[in-house]
Amino acid sequence: SEVPFCSLEAELRSRITAGYREGRSPEILAVASNDDIAGGTGFRRGLPAPPWPSSDVDGARVPIVFAGEGVVRTAIPEGAPVTAIAPTLAAIIDFERPFPEVRSGEAIEGVAGDQNPRLLLQGILKGVGSDDLEAQPEAWPFLRGLTDEGAATMDGDAGSLPLDPAAVISTVGTGGWPSQHGITGEFVRTSEGRLVRAFSKKADTPVIATLADDLDEGLGQRPLIGLVGATATDRGAVGGEWYGSASDADEVVISPRDQVGPAVALLSRGSGDGGFGADPVPDLMSVVLEGDVPSLDRALKRIAAAAEEAADGSVALVVTATGSMPVTQGVGGAEIARDVDEAVGEAVTEAAVPGGLFLDQAALTELELSEDLVIEELGRLRGPGGDLFAEVFPAIAVTFARYC
Repeated sequence: SEVPFCSLEAELRSRITAGYREGRSPEILAVASNDDIAGGTGFRRGLPAPPWPSSDVDGARVPIVFAGEGVVRTAIPEGAPVTAIAPTLAAIIDFERPFPEVRSGEAIEGVAGDQNPRLLLQGILKGVGSDDLEAQPEAWPFLRGLTDEGAATMDGDAGSLPLDPAAVISTVGTGGWPSQHGITGEFVRTSEGRLVRAFSKKADTPVIATLADDLDEGLGQRPLIGLVGATATDRGAVGGEWYGSASDADEVVISPRDQVGPAVALLSRGSGDGGFGADPVPDLMSVVLEGDVPSLDRALKRIAAAAEEAADGSVALVVTATGSMPVTQGVGGAEIARDVDEAVGEAVTEAAVPGGLFLDQAALTELELSEDLVIEELGRLRGPGGDLFAEVFPAIAVTFARYC
């Protein structure tokens, strides 16, 4: 008989393993038969939702572009992972991060030059991948200019599944996979078993530090750290609470409708007088952007111009993305959760997220139901094309993946 999870292709197993953290990920995991399933409970309406893992999902291909002061013009190897971004930024400013063994990311060779810029600017395009950019080649002239003058590839790799932006953004910020930093998606379990949104007040701190965390701690809280994002889960780009410093005063603005205005305002405030990039101590500004490709490119141009002015040209810029997400989907994750509850006959699902279900453990205990029953009913769900899922398995199967 086939062993659950081990029946999947090796690359798919590897990506799911990289995206899984025991104790934080869903209790039941599933791989879709095709790319028609997306999203889950709690995602904002009207926006593209992350796809569930499947053998057909290839949206993990993302741009990785470094440009500006301290960057050597070169080609970045195809398949470079987004875990390499934070280590490469650290190399550009000649900063040695502590505890390198806790994260898998390594600096991309040949990118860091001899200059040490005063400001690191990180732009993360949410819900976009290289395929989206290449489908509209005339829609991103500013980013194309950066690829020509700096170190770039359109074949970077988001690396882990599910392709949840919250997970990928934390991977960019830390240099480690979700299996290492613990932000496996929009929702995570706490150490006490509560299901919460990542980076909410009740959520546990990420398992490892971000580059911004290390920069602040290593340089005595002197660097300015800024973040402008669309949702609270974008906080993974800079972290901010890992060392628990009471003096850590990162500039964080969450603005769902407009990220450009707040970013320009932060960069322009106190320009040349204690603001971002105003002194030799390296600062870091991260902006997580939402929108269509043309608006994202215009946003990057405006933000980069503000950074150049603030730091008098001493800026190193990196641009990447979280991966493509379908605009529409045949089946939503929240619908799957409702179908499972209906099939079981009780409300046993606490939430659905891309790639799995969080189960209400108290309800299962009270009703004397097992996870196996949920797995069985989830595997029976069918869509227009047949079985919805190619494989359904308990999360513990990922823990034992090394025995496959």
